[in-house]
Amino acid sequence: MRSTILLTAALSLVSGPSMVMGRMRWFERDDKPVFLHPRRFGQEQPAVIQKLASACDGAVCGVLSGQAVSPLLAAQGECTQQDMADAIIDASRQFDEATQTNMIAIAQEYRQVEKNTPPDFTTNPPTNRNSVYCQKAPANAELAGLVQAQDPANDPELFFDPATKATVNLGDQANTTPFDDASSSATRQKRSTKVVARADSVGTFGSCTKPEITFGTGFDGRTESSFRTGNRLSYDRGSALNIDTVTTFICDALQNTCGADATAIANCAKGAAAAKKAATGTGAQADAFNAVFGLDTNFSALNAVPVSGSATNAAAAAVSTTKAASSAATAGSTSGTDFGTCSTPQIEFGQGFDGRRETSFQPVDKNSFNHGSAQAIDIISQFVCDQLTNSCKANQAAKDLCQQARTAADGAAAKTGAQADAFNAVMGISTNFASVGVFDDQGRPVSS
Repeated sequence: MRSTILLTAALSLVSGPSMVMGRMRWFERDDKPVFLHPRRFGQEQPAVIQKLASACDGAVCGVLSGQAVSPLLAAQGECTQQDMADAIIDASRQFDEATQTNMIAIAQEYRQVEKNTPPDFTTNPPTNRNSVYCQKAPANAELAGLVQAQDPANDPELFFDPATKATVNLGDQANTTPFDDASSSATRQKRSTKVVARADSVGTFGSCTKPEITFGTGFDGRTESSFRTGNRLSYDRGSALNIDTVTTFICDALQNTCGADATAIANCAKGAAAAKKAATGTGAQADAFNAVFGLDTNFSALNAVPVSGSATNAAAAAVSTTKAASSAATAGSTSGTDFGTCSTPQIEFGQGFDGRRETSFQPVDKNSFNHGSAQAIDIISQFVCDQLTNSCKANQAAKDLCQQARTAADGAAAKTGAQADAFNAVMGISTNFASVGVFDDQGRPVSS
């Protein structure tokens, strides 16, 4: 599907995995949808996103529908669409049976919509390409065997790989065929069986999602490294320096709030024990807990930052650069600003927001700025600045300051915590997200 074509096909709700899906065409520019402004959502969002937004309580489905845009863009990783569908099903577990059924159907529909792919402009005329397939089993059985649609107008032999931004011939890479395709190799079939078996063995979690613990710097405004629950909708607790505090909270919630089964509760205890055996105060403890639940994370690659807030090596240099770049904008810049009914805007950066494996940005105060996480800070900063006008009733000085903060963020290294630091500095808030390592959508470190 070409990224310069607007949505032309309406999507119908699926009744089962075998249903043939309509295609979705999404207009984007510079790897971002062009209709991010909240007031235009009702006019330009495709049917499946609109269904999701109204499928459950707005605090949950409203956030999910906002998050569901980015995974369908051309530059997003091959598994982001499947991961998003899994997140919708995970979130559905906290609702009544009818709501769950509807949200699962929406997740199945979403998983099968077409993903954006740009034409190959190195050929004359340009060649339409397919999107590559995710090479892992979904976390939820309801998504087994489902893949995204492909435009029949595409060359069936050519694919666009977002990892390399290049054309790939059919058969040259495993991701040019679906993960559970009949032509998959024995190795891929074994890997699929292994993933499903691990998922089946961890138990059921009642109204909650599968537990996951994240590790990073900047959680809840901290300058030091700490641990936090991955999904704060299911496990609503702030960060802690000691992972035992977080594991105890999760295990208690599984038993007392979530209604999890005995297997899940027992595995939580095993996860807590495994975390204690790893190096104290490091991401390896989070990795050890997550592994018991079949989650492959790599928080051990992150540098631990002590309570003093002093980052090490390259991270320290990044913090210094960010502060130097933003100091002029910060000095006296908040004078005369009034944010109305909202708090001073602040953006955080880290891994694990909304269950993501990659690092992303999100507003710190969700009461004032209720938006899910995004890999591009422009999505968050634009929403925050729009809220100042549309909901907060901020004065002009505050709105002008927000635009200055957006400009400062755009001047820092893209998709790093330095962008959040630059935005926050203009708001008079000193943060240290530049020391947070960057991870891709498979949980692999891009930098430490």
